Amino acid sequence: MRSLRVAAALCFLGLATAPALAAPQPVKAAVLRSTGTVYLNQTIWPELNAGWSQFGDVPVQIDYTSLAGYNWTVEDIAATGADVLVLSNPAFWPYDGAEIDAVRQYVEAGHGLIISYGKFRSADRALAPLVGLSASNVLGTVTTTDPIELEALFPEHPLFNGLTAPYVSGVRFRARPWFPGDPWILDGGTVLANLYTRVIPPGPGIIAKETKAYRGLYFSYYIEDKDGGANLQDMQVFYNALVWAGTPEPASFMLLGVGSGALLRRRRRRWFA
Repeated sequence: MRSLRVAAALCFLGLATAPALAAPQPVKAAVLRSTGTVYLNQTIWPELNAGWSQFGDVPVQIDYTSLAGYNWTVEDIAATGADVLVLSNPAFWPYDGAEIDAVRQYVEAGHGLIISYGKFRSADRALAPLVGLSASNVLGTVTTTDPIELEALFPEHPLFNGLTAPYVSGVRFRARPWFPGDPWILDGGTVLANLYTRVIPPGPGIIAKETKAYRGLYFSYYIEDKDGGANLQDMQVFYNALVWAGTPEPASFMLLGVGSGALLRRRRRRWFA
């Protein structure tokens, strides 16, 4: 009788019927044709796929083969089930207008986009606004002789979870305005961290753009370049980037027609006020 009374009390308090916390769903990333699908020795994909648990509680699954080819469509992208798309050092890789339109449509339907070390020298220039940059930026690259350091301007942002200061990247490759001293031109983006070296003054290192539908991130340095020295801090930040850009929080849904199919549009709560 006493056990029945205890059970009844627990039910009244909502304890006996409370479901166990569900395991976090994996964040799925798909890498679009870029340096990150060709020169795999330069990437941290295997480390994050196999060792994500040392960086956080949310599993990540990085698919670097499905979209490594040409002429992908929005249906091809949707077939990957990707929560976030990655352009890893797009460099001089050619993209046609239909491919870029497919990426834009998929992202604007409520999925994340990460572009690293992008110079926007081909049709991918049209993707710059999705990560907070103006398409009018003319960017070049430089290899630094001194270590690249990053100063978090919003240290409480989820991108910096698990990170201890100072954040010193292991890579030495960064993008910058073609003419030194020219400003970075933003398009709805927020600079989350400044990049600098002993001789290079602070400038944008990480830029975020957050809308009601999607989240975009731009890294001006080649953060995932394992062959170039990417370290555990770089891996932590990139893991955080995948989780933040690829996780709806919390989301409402609506259908967006795409040709003969449909995409599930996800509306997100903005992190920035």
